[in-house]
Amino acid sequence: MTEEKLIGAAHHMAEARERVIKEMQSIAEMFASYSERLRTFQEFLEWRDALVLARVELSDHVKTLLDRLVDVLRENTVMLNENSERLEQFMVKMEDYLGSGAGLEHEN
Repeated sequence: MTEEKLIGAAHHMAEARERVIKEMQSIAEMFASYSERLRTFQEFLEWRDALVLARVELSDHVKTLLDRLVDVLRENTVMLNENSERLEQFMVKMEDYLGSGAGLEHEN
């Protein structure tokens, strides 16, 4: 090889080396960008998990409240039935004491 060819080959290798360096920098930037996207996605998943957990806790709380409401309504129904029975007994006693009220109807 002549000296000119050697110098040309050296320039060619230097240019090739520069292209390789640029490609490596581009790949490094791509990995940095990909890493940032993964970090952002991880933050989103953590936020979503926290939201799901909060909704589960809220659902548990609502279920507890609804169970208590069922108990209260059940107690209320029993008391209402007992009061209705007592009122019915009172009305029977009043009819026995005062009469049935038949013949008392009149128009004003």
